[in-house]
Amino acid sequence: MKIKSYMLEDVKTCTKNETVDSVAKIMSTHNIGSVVVVKGNVPIGIFTERDLVRRVVARGKNPTQITVGEVMTKELITVGVDKRLREVYHVFVINHIRHLPVVKKGYLVGIISLKDIAKVVDGQIFGWSINRIDLSGDY
Repeated sequence: MKIKSYMLEDVKTCTKNETVDSVAKIMSTHNIGSVVVVKGNVPIGIFTERDLVRRVVARGKNPTQITVGEVMTKELITVGVDKRLREVYHVFVINHIRHLPVVKKGYLVGIISLKDIAKVVDGQIFGWSINRIDLSGDY
């Protein structure tokens, strides 16, 4: 299975000059864990919830006065749109990451998360559609 079928094409992006608080608001509004930092349509970094906690909050930095470019993950790992799901899963595991920008010829075309892959696996193994099951209650 190619990731093109499972990736999200409506990627939320920002520039490196935007403030952390404005990007955190984008993440909260859209209920997402990362925003891809771009120059044009080329990904140059990623800002994640982990970056927010470790590089901003834990260090006592003011999110209204610091730019995403100062605290984003600059060692960006991307995957090509033609990759298979199992290859992408290994990229997640080996690099201890949760979000991967998807590129075609260097340009951003989508994003896939570890959660997206988990939903596919759940569906294949258990026949579940995770969005339609109520897992609340006692376990």
